Amino acid sequence: MMTPAEILQAYASLGWKNNNDPMSQVLALRREDPAALGELVLGFLDSGQKHSTFIDTALDLMDDASYAATLRRVWQDARDGKHGEAMEEVLDSAALQWPELYSGSWEQLLAATRAEAGGPRYYADFAWRAMDAATAHEWLDRLDGETDEALRRSRAVALLHARQPDVTLEAWRRACAGQPDMDQEAWMDLLGYALEEGGLRPLHDSRPLHISASAAQRRHMDASQPAWRREIRALHPTWKRFDGPGKDATAVQLAGMGGALPGTCGLCHGPLHRLLSLDQPARAGIACDGPLSFGVCLSCLGWEESALFYRHDAEGLPQAHPTQRKDVAIEPQFPAEPLASAEVTLFEAPARWAWQDWGDSNGQQNLSRVGGAPSWVQQAWYPPCPDCGHKMSFAFQLDSDLPQDDGNEWMWGSGGCNYSFWCAHCRVSGHFWQCT
Repeated sequence: MMTPAEILQAYASLGWKNNNDPMSQVLALRREDPAALGELVLGFLDSGQKHSTFIDTALDLMDDASYAATLRRVWQDARDGKHGEAMEEVLDSAALQWPELYSGSWEQLLAATRAEAGGPRYYADFAWRAMDAATAHEWLDRLDGETDEALRRSRAVALLHARQPDVTLEAWRRACAGQPDMDQEAWMDLLGYALEEGGLRPLHDSRPLHISASAAQRRHMDASQPAWRREIRALHPTWKRFDGPGKDATAVQLAGMGGALPGTCGLCHGPLHRLLSLDQPARAGIACDGPLSFGVCLSCLGWEESALFYRHDAEGLPQAHPTQRKDVAIEPQFPAEPLASAEVTLFEAPARWAWQDWGDSNGQQNLSRVGGAPSWVQQAWYPPCPDCGHKMSFAFQLDSDLPQDDGNEWMWGSGGCNYSFWCAHCRVSGHFWQCT
């Protein structure tokens, strides 16, 4: 096993060339001396090199205590005036996984984001969700008297992302409503709210249940992956439940995935393909008292219609929505087989993984999850229910590489992600996918 100093020296000299493999070296360090991952990250930042993906992996695979100690040191260095691209990308990790790092330093974070230096590089907006209520209300009171319009705007945007409904709504009304470059619906979708009857209705909850694939699914999904990625997935807390002292992985329940459902597609008249079946959806945060099965036509979703909607009967089974039924069946451009049938496990991963970003996951994190905030590939969008017109609540998302009955992998376009929604009042589901 190479020490952190040896890994950094080799990377400085060779990069990824001449058979030097810092990713494998990080994994060996994780196996043999996991506490040294923090030393590796801090040493890398001290070296002044450009950010690299093996540092992201080291951060992801740290235990919570090592992660907190490392990020506290990095944030202190940033406040002491040390800057750099790699440091800012490490601080991005905290904005997503541990925004509480910035508690008590909100003015410093605001200054860093406005200066575009000394704070998170891309994900600063995620950090504001940890702001305490007292600070949020203090900042809200300062909006009206702020004479620097740019600072007022930055402070208001931070309050929007704090996601405290009363504060978010008031900040919008005082500083953002009517601004030509701030579309109300787009911003509310981004924040995960519906503006209804003078208040904000949350469109997602805050704690997702990750979907742990079956053993057969994992074998299929791992078969085409390099050894280092298979090892990362075996270690990463978003992929499977870790039991034992100090392990925060709870709320386990089983769900069904794959195969066909009794209903037919309203467009091509082919069978509906099952995405997820839940015996107790309410335990997963989906407002439904009885069993619920989500299904779509994989042949038509995204190709023939950008979004598909279904009404659900008393047994929870989907039927094509009347607005998307054709008397004469169309011929899909890309006929698809159903996902492979499997029994999957829903579990609550450690709190660091409650929020995830599609780009940041880099194929190493598990983004298939029920509830929580969506990990958008493109722009946030919560579709309106075709029956009542109200914004639908987020139900779950499924990442790519899902095994199919014919032995292929389903990719949601070109390696994208599917998003599924639920209107409890109308018992209607909606689905669409995004890709790059």
